[in-house]
Amino acid sequence: MIHRRLLAALVLAAAILVPGAPAQAALETLVQDDASLLHRPTEQVRGSMQKLRSLGVDRVRLTANWSVLTRDPDAERKPAGFDARDPGAYVQARWLELDQAVRLAQETGLKVMIDIGFWAPHWATNDRPGPRARTNIDPQAFADFAVAVARRYSGRWEPSALVAPAPPPSPDESMLDGVFGAPPAPQAPVLVSAAPLPRVDQFVLWNEPNHPSLLLPQWSRSRGELRPSSPVQYARMVRAAYPAAKGFRPDADFLLGNTSSDGGRPPLGSVAPLLFIREMACVDRDLRPLRRPACKNYEPLPGDGWAHHPYPRQVRPDDRGDADRSDNVRIGTLDRLSKLLRRLAERERIGRRLQRIHITEFGYETSPIEGRPTLSQATQARWLTWAEYLASEVPGVVTFAQFLLRDLPPGPVRVSTSVRRGFGEYYTGLQTIRGEDKLAATSFTAGLFAQRLTERKVRLWGRLRLGSGEKAVTIERRHGNDHWRRLTTLTVDGQSAFSLTTGHVRGALYRLRWPRAHGRRGAGLPIKVVRAHR
Repeated sequence: MIHRRLLAALVLAAAILVPGAPAQAALETLVQDDASLLHRPTEQVRGSMQKLRSLGVDRVRLTANWSVLTRDPDAERKPAGFDARDPGAYVQARWLELDQAVRLAQETGLKVMIDIGFWAPHWATNDRPGPRARTNIDPQAFADFAVAVARRYSGRWEPSALVAPAPPPSPDESMLDGVFGAPPAPQAPVLVSAAPLPRVDQFVLWNEPNHPSLLLPQWSRSRGELRPSSPVQYARMVRAAYPAAKGFRPDADFLLGNTSSDGGRPPLGSVAPLLFIREMACVDRDLRPLRRPACKNYEPLPGDGWAHHPYPRQVRPDDRGDADRSDNVRIGTLDRLSKLLRRLAERERIGRRLQRIHITEFGYETSPIEGRPTLSQATQARWLTWAEYLASEVPGVVTFAQFLLRDLPPGPVRVSTSVRRGFGEYYTGLQTIRGEDKLAATSFTAGLFAQRLTERKVRLWGRLRLGSGEKAVTIERRHGNDHWRRLTTLTVDGQSAFSLTTGHVRGALYRLRWPRAHGRRGAGLPIKVVRAHR
């Protein structure tokens, strides 16, 4: 009996919490799901927006597809007399879905980020006729489109109340409709609200410019040597589009990048993100200025933040990858990006605001993907919270993202040569294809992560998306076959993060409990303590 009491006393002593105010400011939460928000009938889009709001999301990311929204995208020459900077000069019917999504986001209380992105009209590239034009994009043409998007969503632009039907879809529009689905197209003029479109305060210039699916060429040969080409081309696009759009919208942020996490093999593969950034900044690996024609009379790269997609490729969030691929940036090596941007800003190679890092895509998939581990819903749920904790610890990170509300099934036609997702499928959603909540939907609103700090201490980190205002959340612990017991109850803001330390108890599990509607309490997944790879 004495031994049992002594053991209980030791376990209790080990679980004593370090006092202090645990609440922390949380990263802004962003979700992208173009299928659910741009390719569905009005009431379904409204329902998706409301669901995202109920999950505690702050902002939605939407795509302004240039080759879908512009005029005569398959023509060899730009339409005569087309003022591409004027929002009113475009075929207005092509903008209905994006306009609707922006209005419904405002109605629901969600902020908006718009990608001014892929792909380009043929008259702005060197591509042959066909879908996905993206080779040697005309920087000035892209700047004109960026200005039109920024002006349209300035909060002052009023659309026409009567919109004529759209012409037949372009190849890119047909392909996207095949992947995402399409709402019924109006066959007669439609009446829309003539009230000014809502103001959007964040835009991103292009998407994954370091990936060959979205910008070409990625590499070119100079004096017999293969060198990255996409950073040079993208820098020209940025230097044309940023001052033009910022000149019309000084109140908005224009982010750069949306870079993909990994590099590939030249000449056909992606350019690794850190190499891509160094090339844009015209420096070598040691950050010494490059002496190349493209770098002559170099001026600091402008921008209001760097956007990135640190996908972990289905491995632990803290995995740092192969030592010989140090220019890749996944969630476990996000500090590499932070360090590079800081050092470039200190050397005045980039604007200081580019040190702000926006994670604009992230996720773990719960269905089999060729060549990658298959994760359970429980692992997805736990690892998402762990990943957000890691991101919150990196200097400069201001946004965390979830890619997809709902899983995206394979489309009816092949859209790429990828062996992993040739039909556009993605399974990173918080919901299944049928719209049923995964376990990650619960941990997304109230998630917990436990990390071993020392032999005697454990950090407990939580992320709440329960709505603003004070919430009483309880941390419970279970040891062995014991019942769940209250460790502590915190009163913190429902839209925040918290962190505290407790004594390490070998084999203990932890979970969160929180208030729900009608006096009920939610319960999170049991969480094991992890020891980081680092």
